Amino acid sequence: MTDPVGRAQQMLWDRYRELNPDIDVDRKGYIDDFKKNLLKPEWMHLIIEDYDRIGGRELEWKFRAVHSSASLTANHFARFKQDPDRLILLGRSGFGLPIFEKQLPTGLRGIPPNVDVFFENSECCIAIESKLLETLSPKKPYYSRSYCKEKLPYCEPEWWELIESASGALKGFLDTAQLVKHYLGLLHHLQKIKINKKPILLYLYWKPANSSEIREFQEHDWELGEFKKKVSGSSVDFIEMSYPELWEAWSKEPSLADHARRLDERYSVEI
Repeated sequence: MTDPVGRAQQMLWDRYRELNPDIDVDRKGYIDDFKKNLLKPEWMHLIIEDYDRIGGRELEWKFRAVHSSASLTANHFARFKQDPDRLILLGRSGFGLPIFEKQLPTGLRGIPPNVDVFFENSECCIAIESKLLETLSPKKPYYSRSYCKEKLPYCEPEWWELIESASGALKGFLDTAQLVKHYLGLLHHLQKIKINKKPILLYLYWKPANSSEIREFQEHDWELGEFKKKVSGSSVDFIEMSYPELWEAWSKEPSLADHARRLDERYSVEI
């Protein structure tokens, strides 16, 4: 099997079967009960209200996939609905309850984009965009005609340049348009509620243990580095972190070390 998506799916399915030999995984990588996709099934009652708010679409189908990015995110952050005081993220703590699938309107008409998880403390707001296998599928950035300067007066020059250059951009492994839309939503949210907190857009992405050997991950990382340079002067901090880097950081925190170990055990594979 040469397709990296297929290889990654297969290895994630195999790892899940090793850890859960009594649970059936079908030939497409789906299980019969979305709760079984969580490290602790009882976490589902903590997050179901958030997913129901967007119509429950994720739970009905996507969340049952062993390779689901939604379940990846939930496995990392659902527990903090119970104990937010234990969350340490980017060296920060003191967060309130996380919100999954939070809508951050940009001020434009239409359905606002959802960020995967949203955290706040007294000093900052962190909006997380999380990726599992999506980085292996190239995308061309696209914006509707409503994305114009007159309707987005708060958009900073470095981000506006990304919108303007989209028509001539090639497909890439980094979904730049999605990140731009989350930036707009986060900045608009803070301006609307008029609270002086530091806005942080955190891009969390999965990579296999042998990612350095795989062209698609190499190109994604290069694109990510270039994107980070382009928006470095923004009032919104754009921070990128791989999930393995997050596990390493949490492994050094006594209250999170076991959580990090279980996540590493579930998601760290070679493809």
